Amino acid sequence: MFKGYFGNEEATKAVLSTEGILYTGDLGYMDEKGLHLSGRRKFIIKPKGFQVFPPEVEDFIAEMPEVEFVGVIGAEHKIFTNGIVAYIKVHEGMILMEEKVLEHCKGMAAYKRPSLVVFLEEFPLNRVAKTDYLALKERVDKDIEEARAKGGWDT
Repeated sequence: MFKGYFGNEEATKAVLSTEGILYTGDLGYMDEKGLHLSGRRKFIIKPKGFQVFPPEVEDFIAEMPEVEFVGVIGAEHKIFTNGIVAYIKVHEGMILMEEKVLEHCKGMAAYKRPSLVVFLEEFPLNRVAKTDYLALKERVDKDIEEARAKGGWDT
C-alpha cells in the first residue's frame, strides 16, 4: 500500500490520484501470457511527434554481434524536437563503425533511428547491472556539442 512520499507532497500529488490510484510511470501490455513491462514513461523519446521506446531501439541495435551493451536516450534537437542518441560498447577484440550501425538501423522506421552514435570504452551500469540512464543523460550535452562542432546533430 502506497500512501505517499515522506515529506514530499508535490511528488505524491504527481503520482497518486484523488481516488487513490498510483501511477508508477511503468509501461507495459497484456497478452495471453500475462503482463509484460516494457519501459518507463519518462524515458519515451518523441522525435517528430512520434513516440519511441528506447528498449525497442536498443534491442534492434543489440542484434549486431559486435555490440556488448547499448543504451538509447533522447536529447533536445532543433529540428526533430527530440533526437535519439545511441551509446554503444563494443565487445573486446571486435570493431564496429558508426556507418555500420546506421546502415543496420535502416531496418527500422526512420523516426526510430539514432541521430548520433557514441562508442564508449566503459559502459555505465547501475548497482543491479542495468544501463545507468542517468549517467548517459549527464554526458549527452557534451557529446552533442562535439557532434555539432563536427557539423552533426541539428542537421
